Amino acid sequence: MGIFDKIKDINEMRKQAKHMEQLLAVETVTGSSSGGKIKITIDGNQSIKSVEVAPEVAGDKSEVARHIRSALEDLFKQHRKMLQSKFGNMLQ
Repeated sequence: MGIFDKIKDINEMRKQAKHMEQLLAVETVTGSSSGGKIKITIDGNQSIKSVEVAPEVAGDKSEVARHIRSALEDLFKQHRKMLQSKFGNMLQ
């Protein structure tokens, strides 16, 4: 494989990566804590789109932290599921 073939392959990979980025930009995933007291939404590229905090937990820092942790764990789980459903055949 010559240098020009390698450059061609790199350019093709860049195009594919850009295409995947565009596909993921339109996907959204929401994770929530138990009881839905905190909800975090990201797009498929993991850019945060929104964070919602229920008024009843807003004053208690330890409860907010616990719910944020729970919401993030759920969010990452949902994100992995979305990636698997969208690109499962590419990840194997």
